Amino acid sequence: MSKSYKIAVFYYTQTQQLLNILKSLLAPLEAEGYKVIYKAIEPVVPFSFPWTSDRFYQAFPETRQEIVFENKEIDFSDVSDADLVIMGYQPWFLSPSIPFSSFLQQQTTQNYLNGKMVMTVVGSRNMWISAHDSVEWHFFKANCNWIGNIVLEDRHNNLVSVLTIFRWLIDGQKEASRYLPEAGVSQQDIDSLAALAPDLSYALENKDYKTLQTKIADKGFVAFHDNLYLIERTGYKMFGFWSKWILEKGPYMSEARKFRLTLFKYYLMAVIFVISPFGTLFFNLTYPLRKSSLQSVRNKYVYLHH
Repeated sequence: MSKSYKIAVFYYTQTQQLLNILKSLLAPLEAEGYKVIYKAIEPVVPFSFPWTSDRFYQAFPETRQEIVFENKEIDFSDVSDADLVIMGYQPWFLSPSIPFSSFLQQQTTQNYLNGKMVMTVVGSRNMWISAHDSVEWHFFKANCNWIGNIVLEDRHNNLVSVLTIFRWLIDGQKEASRYLPEAGVSQQDIDSLAALAPDLSYALENKDYKTLQTKIADKGFVAFHDNLYLIERTGYKMFGFWSKWILEKGPYMSEARKFRLTLFKYYLMAVIFVISPFGTLFFNLTYPLRKSSLQSVRNKYVYLHH
């Protein structure tokens, strides 16, 4: 390595899982002499973990509408000359988490990202497309170069992962229980991410970023789920209606909007456990008619075609 490369890593995590994912990717590069600087995104008022059910649903309207919350100030001075910027985030309610979205919307962040080479690393249950679109819009406004996107997911069945993620978020139990598997991204998938380090190193040292996303996809570190795409798209639109209706009753943690949030909670459970299985069945029956149109959509998200 002829020069010392610097990588700036910005991330928000409640459980440390995303930080473990990032370190698995970057540890081999640090061992080679790359300088990796981690910058945690920290809300001024933390979102404590585990959540209570009430606080979890209270975060929904602001998340969907991407209302800015105050974060602690981040010092960019020691990463102003970074060769690569990596952004680690999770989707909440099909949108970027409140702290990460707020960070992206800050003018200081937009100024910093201008002209930078940027890569995203997502820790997700299994629906990340809508959050991806939002991030793309913020990156467009910041005039940065989006060169790669990694998505690690919970590989369990959609309905099973709903149960395990709620057990983790509300009860704080990530470990497997009697009837349900471990929640989140598997340790095996996290560890395997180190296999991408040589591809990232090659891209940086040769300033050749054109094939990086193809290598990410070919190694299985981003996947598009045809059967979940239409469910997510419909859900994202409905979340828009619900969030605006709830916000009419008051701001974050307002008692006045509790009843509407309770209605949303029951609506969400009905959609997940009653309506979505029928939606999946309908999709499977009509898939031959959708296959060709979904191919271009898949290419957009898997291969980062803007």
